[in-house]
Amino acid sequence: MLLFSLLAIVAITVAALMWWAIREPGGRPLAYVLIALMLVPLPAAAGALDTFIAAASPGIIDLIGLALTGIIGWAAAAARRKWGIEIEARYREALHSALLTGAQLAMKHELTGKAAIDLILRYIKQSVPDAIGSLKPSPEVLTDLAKAKLEQVAQAKVKEATGAAVDALTGALRKAGLPAT
Repeated sequence: MLLFSLLAIVAITVAALMWWAIREPGGRPLAYVLIALMLVPLPAAAGALDTFIAAASPGIIDLIGLALTGIIGWAAAAARRKWGIEIEARYREALHSALLTGAQLAMKHELTGKAAIDLILRYIKQSVPDAIGSLKPSPEVLTDLAKAKLEQVAQAKVKEATGAAVDALTGALRKAGLPAT
């Protein structure tokens, strides 16, 4: 047990020194010297070292347990932050996609004003209830988002219709033998 404790302490210390050497390039020579001294114990200090380790083992094991608990807690919090943000981004993306689809559906049915907004809101509540439940946007925010998406789709329709009309006019001018510019 004593040998295992000593090896665990040496391994943790070597790992900490390597981490320090990577993060602080100026400390690399000192870290390498300390690692070498730890891995090659001096014969004269062997008896004193054994006595010290025997006396300090219970406390060192407690410290190792405390350090591992802290590391696990930190890693769990970091994972929760990382994956929580990714899930929220997916919910936002799904909500905006549903808003766009609802606005396109309202334009297809030639709805305007409150009827179009109501259709969009019904559509998103049916298609992405998890996103709405997780993000918890207020009804006012959802209404504003629906209006914005409806305007975006309407502008795209106008641009598409204008482009088609210009193309038709250009084709008619060419057929008539007139310059299209």
